Amino acid sequence: MRKPLRLSILAAALALSALLVMASVASAASPHYIKDPTITFGENSLTVSWKAAGLGNEDPTADFQLTGSVNLTSQCFTKSGNPVQGVPKQETVDVNATGTFDVRNGQVTGSLTVKPLSTLTCTGKQHVESTVNSYDLVLNGDSLDPFPLSSG
Repeated sequence: MRKPLRLSILAAALALSALLVMASVASAASPHYIKDPTITFGENSLTVSWKAAGLGNEDPTADFQLTGSVNLTSQCFTKSGNPVQGVPKQETVDVNATGTFDVRNGQVTGSLTVKPLSTLTCTGKQHVESTVNSYDLVLNGDSLDPFPLSSG
């Protein structure tokens, strides 16, 4: 009676191992963003941040690319925060930022920053501040569907 019991335990252990292997393969086959990527704007920069999962553990890194365009208004400001005289610059800036990120446990947490965003240059100790009017961007990542980020 001990022999059939051992075989049953062995068969159950093998079946459980097979299920675990299939589950890990299934999760690696479904890359997705944990939450929608977010976009934030600074004085003269933009940053897109994300967390992706389901990337598997075969590749130690994943490549991401942010492309598109941003329509903005830029102006020079003094050190004390006063706008410099002159007409603010209206421009559309092409965005193309790339990065390679470490994959840990099938996940990537990353961000891409574009700085400076505006092509406007200021003199002396002045700095550029930009107001984003609209943007049409796409975040592409290894094995992930392109994720559009846009505003009116």
